Amino acid sequence: MAIPLYMSKTCLAVLSLLIPLATQAAPAVRTIETPNATLRLDADSGDLVGLGWKKPALRIIDEPRLGENLGLLLPKPGYEAAYFNSRDQKVSRIEESADGVVCHYDSLRREGEELPVKVRYQIRAAGSQIQFSIEVDNPTARPLAEVFYGILGGLKGIQERLETQSLVPSVTGNLAPALFRRFQAGGYGGGNLGIRYDAAGYTYPGAMPMGWMDVYNLKAGLGYYYANQDPETRLTALYFEMRPFTKSAVVRDNWPGTEDVPEGEPIGLTMGWLNMPYLSQGVFRAGPVALQVHEGDWHAASAIYRNWFDRHFPIQRPATWLSQEMAWQSVIISNCEDVIVHRFQNLPRLAAEAKKYGVTTFEILGWDKGGIDRGYPQYRPNPRLGSPEEFRRALVEIRGMGVHPLLFSNVQVADTATPLFKSELSRYAVQGRWAPDWPIFGWGEGTISARMGLARSNMTALSPAHPAFREFLMDQYLQMIRDGADGFQLDKTILIGMLDFNPALPVSPDKSLITGVLDTFKELLEKGRRIRPEFALASEIWIDRTLPYVDVSYLRMGEIDMPSTAMRYTFPEWKATIFGESPGDFNPMNNGMRYGLVWALAPRHYNDSLDEPLQRPLSRYVAELIRIRKQYRDLLFEGRFRDTLGASVTGEADVRYSVFENIGATARACVVVNYGDRPETAEVSLTGAEGREVEISVPFQEDYSAKLPLHLTIAPHRLAVVVSR
Repeated sequence: MAIPLYMSKTCLAVLSLLIPLATQAAPAVRTIETPNATLRLDADSGDLVGLGWKKPALRIIDEPRLGENLGLLLPKPGYEAAYFNSRDQKVSRIEESADGVVCHYDSLRREGEELPVKVRYQIRAAGSQIQFSIEVDNPTARPLAEVFYGILGGLKGIQERLETQSLVPSVTGNLAPALFRRFQAGGYGGGNLGIRYDAAGYTYPGAMPMGWMDVYNLKAGLGYYYANQDPETRLTALYFEMRPFTKSAVVRDNWPGTEDVPEGEPIGLTMGWLNMPYLSQGVFRAGPVALQVHEGDWHAASAIYRNWFDRHFPIQRPATWLSQEMAWQSVIISNCEDVIVHRFQNLPRLAAEAKKYGVTTFEILGWDKGGIDRGYPQYRPNPRLGSPEEFRRALVEIRGMGVHPLLFSNVQVADTATPLFKSELSRYAVQGRWAPDWPIFGWGEGTISARMGLARSNMTALSPAHPAFREFLMDQYLQMIRDGADGFQLDKTILIGMLDFNPALPVSPDKSLITGVLDTFKELLEKGRRIRPEFALASEIWIDRTLPYVDVSYLRMGEIDMPSTAMRYTFPEWKATIFGESPGDFNPMNNGMRYGLVWALAPRHYNDSLDEPLQRPLSRYVAELIRIRKQYRDLLFEGRFRDTLGASVTGEADVRYSVFENIGATARACVVVNYGDRPETAEVSLTGAEGREVEISVPFQEDYSAKLPLHLTIAPHRLAVVVSR
């Protein structure tokens, strides 16, 4: 650099300090072009520091300093948190190809140690996606405890951050609706303790029923889908980090602004998928994690996921009696504090009274030894309620009247107080990382202190991945079918979001519960249908990978609105219950019609008949809902739930609506509900059907016809169904 002779000594001194900074090379970046996106990799670490989508054009990584590839945890004695992060590694080589890149790490280093662990990390274009896959060769005795990969770091939303929305679906909700303006941190166990930034995580399968999320901006008309598309079934987690911090007790935006941090401090969101294989001396493979930009909102992402899912987990269940049933009654006949509510000889009368209102599935709970939620897993008739022959005779009589007996049971739980557990079954218990410490839970019913959880019977989780325990269950299940059960409702099967460190397991800790439950479903259906070909399963689980086996998910929803309908929209054939436990539960029953759910009536908290005087008004109302749904079965029960797409309903504050379409897309139904306490009005239009004549069905009224647009006045806590064919 030439220095002018007329510069002062001060200028020369300042310049002498700046010259070394100017001559320092910026971090070297390699640019890789793929058919779908331009990738920018740090040449030293291999980290993904830039990702720009091509069509439609969208910059996804906005802050390159937060870009990274992966983080691996390999604990060692005396130091559990031994992380090897790609940002701290020297990539051994980067191999480019026409569709992407592979980063090779021949060893891993951290704080004075080096391990001969090899990593192959691939980023490639596949169809319309960018996919991330990883292979870790761990020849050491140290367990590969965590594999955090598919990482996208330095995210700041789509175009305008504050207008960017996010969806991380739960079964009926959105776990993270505002990642880019109201990051919800710390609610996943240890919270934010031990880290300087903020973080959140959600298990799949577990808190998430499906392995995808979406980020979208309605004004921009763009979004991106981000999913675990690994067909291997194991416990994983979607994990987020927000840097450098979030703000508390704020009105709108809890992200820090540039005014809140020192100049140059990077701000942004990091997300990735976490595996927990705990593998020593072996090769672990995971992926792909998929990224895809799309037009529109989360509905478009839903279609992407469903297309992938159907290629790997086709839902080819045969049509069963249970999948056709629109309503159940559920009754607890004895509880865990020894209260006998009904005996076996009373069951046929209760079933007949249910049928009087069009309810032809009869779920029996508390029929087994110990009563409801005690004595598990001893699934034989409780002698305090009658003899085994009386039990069998009751089931035969129920079936003879055209009602299906559905027996309540469980898979992976055991009462810790039984001699059977202490002597035999404890060996199959789910164990913790550091000791055979069991997860404990329970539900009391018959006393105040039991209901408060202070003096309840406790149970723990057992893994059906142990072949001997699954055989113990299967022997009892098959006898229950021989006794006359048309199907089971297997409860608590959603308790799968745990790692199991029982050393006797034949599978890894992340596979114990989910694969054990799935294998139980599969084996039970196969063997049960040899005894009773029409045998069917309901279960308290709503994970997508159970859909090939489970006809109905045992679910409750006490709110007026589903915060997210993503599960229902992605899997229209998925059926779940919605409970009415109180005689005043008219609005939950309306939601059954609105969302296409199975009405599950449990009068007076599972105690009474559908014909009990306080219950009769609700029972009559459900009978009317059944009548209307049967009339439009192809739409309201066997059709596609379309959320609110395809209709426009403007009304007063307490009016809501949904749309259904038949499989041939030749007819639509709009369910309009008034949740309020007074009559309310609504204006109904169906897209593309202006001026067309429609049919209107209202409970306790004659059906009638009218032309669109339609003006409705709906009574409080009532609904109307508008059908266009």
